[in-house]
Amino acid sequence: MRLIDVKAADCLLANTVKSSANISENTTVENSWLATLANQQSKHIVLGYGSLLSRDSRERHSGIYTQGLPVRVSGFKRAWVTRSLQEKQTYVGAVADNTSQLNAQLIPAEVNPSLRAQEKNYRFVEVPVSAIEHVSSSLCNQSSFTPVLRDALSHHQLWLCETLLCHHASSDFPVSQSYIDTCLVGCLEHGGVSEAHAFIEHTHGWEHPRINDRANPLYPRAAVISKQHLAQIDRLLNNVKPPTQRHTHPCCY
Repeated sequence: MRLIDVKAADCLLANTVKSSANISENTTVENSWLATLANQQSKHIVLGYGSLLSRDSRERHSGIYTQGLPVRVSGFKRAWVTRSLQEKQTYVGAVADNTSQLNAQLIPAEVNPSLRAQEKNYRFVEVPVSAIEHVSSSLCNQSSFTPVLRDALSHHQLWLCETLLCHHASSDFPVSQSYIDTCLVGCLEHGGVSEAHAFIEHTHGWEHPRINDRANPLYPRAAVISKQHLAQIDRLLNNVKPPTQRHTHPCCY
């Protein structure tokens, strides 16, 4: 007579149901994004990995009204190294690094003169589809890239903003809390805590000078954020650990 471990069986069943639900949710998000892409005349897709992660910020300040799809981008390192002389702040920037990756969103948007002017401290570099991996928004930390999605991307140009000049944050060019909040709320809204964790994990240089400007945001494209999300962001940032060693990358850390 075969004995059945009831507890193990229940656990297996629960995991199977959860996995099925995750796959279903992931498929729904992907299909919704593909529908958005199909309605766009532009063949450009921007890989947003900073403030463009926030739908509110990109809609109100950049005129981009398309849905974002969470992905991982291989071949780039994100760090606090992009200095804005005009805005007197330091933002995240991406630099080529074959050993690194960062989390981002695929955002259908025309790379037009207005966007180029807004991102004047960066250069737009084309990224191959092979460097992109779709991340499920089901918070299960599983990745997938369906043939339909990969085929759709193959008919578009994927652009990422690579920082022009690298400067670490300083007291004269600090990182504003309103900018950090804008980036992290975009992660929370488009992937939950796991995406916010990914932003923190895949961003170098958290030992930077920071100013708390939440009451009067200095970042000109700050998102409107709920108290609940701000509390989540504070909990996430409280767990940021200083680096155990400095990296040797000439630009980053």
